[in-house]
Amino acid sequence: MRKNSGFIYVIITCLVFLNVFVYSKIITREIPEIVYENTENTQNLPENEDENGKNELDENYKYITVTENDAKSGPLILVNTLYPYDFDAFPTVVHTEENASVYYNKTDSYFVKDINVSLNKTTISAFNDFIDDFYSSVGKKCVIITQGFRTYEEQKEMLELKIRQYGENQTVAQKPGFSEHHTGYAMDISTYENNIMGTFTGENEYAFIFDNAYKYGFILRYPQGKEDVTGISYESWHFRYVGVPHAQYMYENGLTLEEYIKLLSLYPFESGHLKITDKNTLEEYEIYSVKVDANSASVPVPKDENAVYSISGDNTGSVIVTIKK
Repeated sequence: MRKNSGFIYVIITCLVFLNVFVYSKIITREIPEIVYENTENTQNLPENEDENGKNELDENYKYITVTENDAKSGPLILVNTLYPYDFDAFPTVVHTEENASVYYNKTDSYFVKDINVSLNKTTISAFNDFIDDFYSSVGKKCVIITQGFRTYEEQKEMLELKIRQYGENQTVAQKPGFSEHHTGYAMDISTYENNIMGTFTGENEYAFIFDNAYKYGFILRYPQGKEDVTGISYESWHFRYVGVPHAQYMYENGLTLEEYIKLLSLYPFESGHLKITDKNTLEEYEIYSVKVDANSASVPVPKDENAVYSISGDNTGSVIVTIKK
C-alpha cells in the first residue's frame, strides 16, 4: 500500500509540473515582444544640407547673400564706444536712403535750425508724420531740430566744445567715429516758442513726444537710469529712428538699443523668432537675426515676391530680418 502511495505521489507531482509548463507557454504567447525606442537626443542633429553645403530651407524661404558692409548699415545699427560707425561701409542688400536737408523736406509743423541740418530721408519722413500729429494735438508749432547728421570733423569740433564746457570727463559728446549722429538716424530737438529756444524735457504738453515716439519708429536713445548701459548721460532731447515695430518693443519693455540688439541675438533664424504686433495697425511682424562672418553670409528671406520685409545690420556682426506678416 505504501509503494502504491509513493508511486501515485510521483505521478501527481509530474502532472503538476507539466501543467505549469504548458500553462506558462500559453500565457507568454500572449505577451508582445518588447521594442525599445531610440532615446538618443535628436534636437541638436544638423539639418539636411544641399550640394552647396547650405541647410535646406522651408519652401517659403530662399537664400540671399549679404556682406560685411550690410551688417554695418541700416536703421538698427548700434554705434557707441564699442562699435564705431564705418564711414566706408557700402551695403549691397540693406536699403538705406541718402541723407538730405531737413529744411527742404520737412512739413510746416516744426522748425529746423538751418538748411545744413540733414538726416536720412526715411527718418525725415517718419519725423514729419510724428510731429504733424503732435502739432494737431497741441495746436502750435513749437519743436525745432537742432542737430542731425555729423561728419567726422563736425563731431571732433562738438567734442572739443563739450570738453570746454564740462571738462575732460564729460559724457555728452563722443569721440569722432563713435557718435550716433554719424548714422543720419539720430537727432537732437529743442522747444522753440516766441523765438526762444529751450531745452526739451518732455514735460507738460511735450509729454506727447515721449509717449508716442515709438508709434513712428523713434526711441529716446539715452534714457534716465540706463547710463551704465549706454555710457551716456540722460539726454531727454536725443531721439533715434529704428523703425516700427522695434521702437514699440523697446518702449514697452524699457530697453535701450544696446539691450535690444543683445536680445535679438537670441532669435536666430533656426529657432523661435521674435513676434510683435503693432498696436496701432494690428500688423504682425516676425524678426530674426543672422550672423555675418568676415566676408559674407547666406541669409534666409521670404521667397514670395509679394512678401514685405527689410534687412538691417546691427553693427555687431549680424543682420536683422524683419518680416511684415
